[in-house]
Amino acid sequence: MLQQYLAHKNYVMRQVLAEELDAQMIQDAVAIILFRRSKPTRAHIRAWSKSELPNPLKDIDDHLVGELDKLYRQVLLLVEDYITKATAPEEYLCLPQVQRPSIEGHIMFRGSKVAPRFDSDKLRFSERKRFLKAFLTYEVLRKASYSTRLPRKLRKRKVSHAEYEAVRCVHSYVCSLYGAMLVQCNDTHLPTTVTGPLLRNYTFYPIPDAVYFAANPYTPNMRLFTDLHGREIGSVFSALGLDRLTDFLRYDMSIPEERKALCEQLKYIWGTEDRSSSYAWDKISSYFLKSKSKYQNGDESSIYRQLALHPGDKRRYRVGQQRAWVFFDDDRFYPQESIERPNFPSERFLAEMSFRNFLSIRDWLHSLKNGRFSGCG
Repeated sequence: MLQQYLAHKNYVMRQVLAEELDAQMIQDAVAIILFRRSKPTRAHIRAWSKSELPNPLKDIDDHLVGELDKLYRQVLLLVEDYITKATAPEEYLCLPQVQRPSIEGHIMFRGSKVAPRFDSDKLRFSERKRFLKAFLTYEVLRKASYSTRLPRKLRKRKVSHAEYEAVRCVHSYVCSLYGAMLVQCNDTHLPTTVTGPLLRNYTFYPIPDAVYFAANPYTPNMRLFTDLHGREIGSVFSALGLDRLTDFLRYDMSIPEERKALCEQLKYIWGTEDRSSSYAWDKISSYFLKSKSKYQNGDESSIYRQLALHPGDKRRYRVGQQRAWVFFDDDRFYPQESIERPNFPSERFLAEMSFRNFLSIRDWLHSLKNGRFSGCG
């Protein structure tokens, strides 16, 4: 009976993965799995660039299929968290629930449930594929970047400009998670304990309407996390990849000792990690990917075509990344727009709102520290 159950389970697993992942995505996923086992070698990287890595869905390899399924679920949870925040940006201060994963997970603030995590089953196939593909590409690039022996002549993967922007969006999202960790670790601005009636108010107290979330302004007392070059703090940690990120997300932020342990881990990494790796994001991608601004493959989303954002748009571009602008076919998941609350604000709107928005979040954090929850339901 056990063998029959396992055989059926593996069959269903293979069917799901075959529907979700195309051949190129499987190559990326297998590369990530192989790079987990040991540092990537020239042979591994060259085989990946030529799409010559094994395909566990064709070659009967139940163990590799199991690892592929585990990676798929890890990525899908992050995709759902990203969409939750992209469509409700005031929740960027929260973290995904990974300590006790469930079908109906939540995003959390200091261990309290803030909102249900987005259900990726609501996505169209094209949208789902864009997200999964971007996350896998991002992670395989990060893994490959740790190789000290890169092939001199490597066949670059040709990607559309939209695909390239999608990978950059994933990078922005990963940086935001580290920002949220640092905010929640920062006991200077948050209550030491949250219990009783305070917990009920704390759980439902609305996080301020953040137009754009950046970690740096909200971690002023973490002096060890000072970056002299003005870069986003999360950018340095993002070089660690999704496995380390998931490990950090397993800390229970409702427990002071767990928060302290996470903070010490981040401080240690900040002091020992080669920070130059965070500079290498564009360099890494350009080594493995080939993209031109006008190149399209026909799979571009309508919102991507409408907005046509580029890095020169500065704040508007960064807001677009946090709104996952390249992934959705339409705006059905975004909240109703208004003059006071556009989903994709103009540069002028952002210039007028930035100072007021910073004050609202700072005051909110100060209120949490002092236990003031006026206006709560």
